[in-house]
Amino acid sequence: MKVSKWVDMAQEVQIEIGMEDVRAALNEAFYEVTREDRLGEPGPNNSEIMLAFNNIGGFLRAFTDEQIAQLKPAARKVIGEFLAEQSKRFAAQER
Repeated sequence: MKVSKWVDMAQEVQIEIGMEDVRAALNEAFYEVTREDRLGEPGPNNSEIMLAFNNIGGFLRAFTDEQIAQLKPAARKVIGEFLAEQSKRFAAQER
């Protein structure tokens, strides 16, 4: 008697992904937390917000100093000013 059976085999592979793929993945990952219309649900709770920021932090930390150094000075300046501006928004909040 013969039977058919699926056998899953895991193998590590490396793939190249472009920045558009990364952008799309981030948009998808954070959409559920940041969208205004959550299908009648309340807005994001503190846990969801902290998870989103933890993921953002991990993404930013993944850039090496060498990768950052490869950017043109004008690009580093724009990125640095943007991140500083966003940081000020959170630091300025009073409870």
